[in-house]
Amino acid sequence: MSNEDVPGAQKSPVDRLLEISSPALAGDEGGGSGELGELLRRRNGFYAFLGALHVFPTGASGEEISQAEWNVDDLWRSSYPDLGAEYTAFAEDVFGGQFLYSDSGVFQLEPETGELERISVDIPGWCAAILEDPEVLTGYPLAEEWQGRYGRLPIGKRLIPRKPFVLGGDFACENLMLVDSAESLRWRAELAAQIRDVPDGGKIVLRYG
Repeated sequence: MSNEDVPGAQKSPVDRLLEISSPALAGDEGGGSGELGELLRRRNGFYAFLGALHVFPTGASGEEISQAEWNVDDLWRSSYPDLGAEYTAFAEDVFGGQFLYSDSGVFQLEPETGELERISVDIPGWCAAILEDPEVLTGYPLAEEWQGRYGRLPIGKRLIPRKPFVLGGDFACENLMLVDSAESLRWRAELAAQIRDVPDGGKIVLRYG
């Protein structure tokens, strides 16, 4: 029984996030271990905040990629060599920033630098953080503006900056382009490697496409 079934009980962050999310993305019941598995058993993949937040289902359905398929090394993960096997990418923001689940908490991968930021100690805490600051953690205001101009975000696509944010690119629709999510991660992993290795005053070469 969830909190929403108990009269007078305050709804949990998980309940509140699922309340404003899309129907499940895969027809089969989700699964997996720990709190992430419990979340996906309740809603097997979903979108929220105008599609800015995308949670991968545990089984593929139509065009939707499954969590297992998304975490295959040669899709994009191998481009980030410091990303250990203990991290499972389970969701992404509108810019393709990855949310990662591990025994030590929930983290976000910044694609342009390769840095990991701890968001919470657990999945309920991650849900609470998303609900508290969706503008920053999902990028939904730009998702709303973009879709108002150009239409719904296609499955598998994310909005990435023409001029990377880390290099001073604007958080504005004019600086965004629609790109395959996995492809965008591979591109930005190259940028992250250059940022890490280039000496002060050195040049960075962007290769988009």
